Amino acid sequence: MARSASATAPLSCAIDPAMVLSHKFPEVAYEYDERDVALYALVVGACNADAADEKELQLVYHRDGQSSIKVLPTFISALNAKTGDRFYMDVPGLHYDPTLLLHGKAAILEVETLTCLEGSGEVLCMNRSTIYLRGAGGFSNSSQPFSYATYPSNEVSNVTFSDSTPFAVYEDRIQKSQALLCGLSGYFHPLHSDPTFAQAAG
Repeated sequence: MARSASATAPLSCAIDPAMVLSHKFPEVAYEYDERDVALYALVVGACNADAADEKELQLVYHRDGQSSIKVLPTFISALNAKTGDRFYMDVPGLHYDPTLLLHGKAAILEVETLTCLEGSGEVLCMNRSTIYLRGAGGFSNSSQPFSYATYPSNEVSNVTFSDSTPFAVYEDRIQKSQALLCGLSGYFHPLHSDPTFAQAAG
């Protein structure tokens, strides 16, 4: 069993920065077993191209028993995902449209999470999550928060790409049902399973 405690880093765009920064996230206990580890590996594409690939098969199966399978280092992120976006929606002073939430590199809301062993308190890892909240703000009268209601889809800017030759090319293919597997890992977000919600979120 592992437990996590989080603290927010400086926030650049929110309704009430002082209230958000003063919020203390509660500790959350997680339990996981070999099935969770193997399922996560399948979610991120293990054995996707070749179910008999020895290198990737060791992430989901072992001849000596499932307790001997290897664990991807990024598996720890699946534990935090089990709390879902409710983790942020319950923060006092942080108001936003859930359909506009993205995980990305835009430094809007940054949360650091320490995951420790219950009992000894030994730190297993530190997760740093960056959440991009489109439409949150309200600090300036020069512009209004983003809203799909006032932003027609035909006004979306075209994206252009360079014609230069890439330094390297890696091609991969994911299964069409892979996003649905994500929910089985504990992150039940409609973006991964509800076509209507996903289309509205862009």
